[in-house]
Amino acid sequence: MKKVLHILAAMLTSSFAFAQDDTETSTPPATTWGGSADAYYKYDFSKQMNGLTSFTNSQNSFELGMASVEASHTFGKASVFVDLGFGKRAGEFSYNETTDKDINAKFLIKQLFFTYNVTDKFKFVAGSFGTHIGYEVLDAVDNKNYSMSYAFSYGPFFNTGVKAVYTSGKFTAMFGITNPTDFKSAMDAGSTQKTYIGQVGYIGETGSAYLNFTSGSANPASDENKTQIDFVASKTISDSFGLGFNATYAKTKNDFDSALDGEWFSLVGYANYSFSPSLLLAYRMEYFDAKDAAPSLGTLTGSNVFANTVSLNYKVGKLTIIPELRYDAASEDIFLDKDALPTGGSFYALVATTYSF
Repeated sequence: MKKVLHILAAMLTSSFAFAQDDTETSTPPATTWGGSADAYYKYDFSKQMNGLTSFTNSQNSFELGMASVEASHTFGKASVFVDLGFGKRAGEFSYNETTDKDINAKFLIKQLFFTYNVTDKFKFVAGSFGTHIGYEVLDAVDNKNYSMSYAFSYGPFFNTGVKAVYTSGKFTAMFGITNPTDFKSAMDAGSTQKTYIGQVGYIGETGSAYLNFTSGSANPASDENKTQIDFVASKTISDSFGLGFNATYAKTKNDFDSALDGEWFSLVGYANYSFSPSLLLAYRMEYFDAKDAAPSLGTLTGSNVFANTVSLNYKVGKLTIIPELRYDAASEDIFLDKDALPTGGSFYALVATTYSF
């Protein structure tokens, strides 16, 4: 009898130990939090608001950019990522969800997507995610230049839908189907037409290259469809010096009036040099050609712009201070001078701060 009791006790102890192991292994990992914030002061030497690119359309004013809060959680093969933004920059990014009156006051979902890893190489992503087009990204903390390029400003911002991603070694490929570009809801877009997105990429030890594609409804309110082909590359030359390049071409087509069709392209070069871990110099040069662009491109239609931007990044822990000078020269008088008369050039300085946490 004692022998039987000992056996039963051992079995119960063993089962309890296994139950403890199961409980521990099935406990979800903690949520990972992060975020960033940015602000800037800009002075245009013409004393006009000459900004024709995103997020810096101000003059002689201290401006809050955006506060972001990010959270991610992974359990097993599934994960979720939530990215919330508050401020003018977030409002301009989600321009189809805001109005001029409340653009500073809305707390917006920048990104929210779910990921399921079918295998180590193949996964599905569903939700709203930042565009794969272009070299620059929305969050100021992730760019070396504070002001944005024309290529970024007139390309897509985000997509909402589903995409499949395959990665094998140094190569990656993606294909997806989404709502009309820059709409989180097709109901808000007023169109059931879908946008198709794709990417093939190579990621090496000292550089990367991506060929990107998007085609579909760009702005259903004006019955405009856009197809954009985009190439992005980066190369680390040394521990201190790196280069980047973005070439993008967009063709727009109106469903009812061919006179409203158009095309534009942009070539953007980036060079970064680190003097020390805390001091970096960034230079961006862009040629933006909108000679044959559709009227929907606004003031830029019928002109081309050669833009040069020099930014100094001074890091103090998580804080980065960015003094920046920018000069844009256009083939047409699309800017304003100090007398509010049309002119072909724009020159301004700004000082920005970014912080990541």
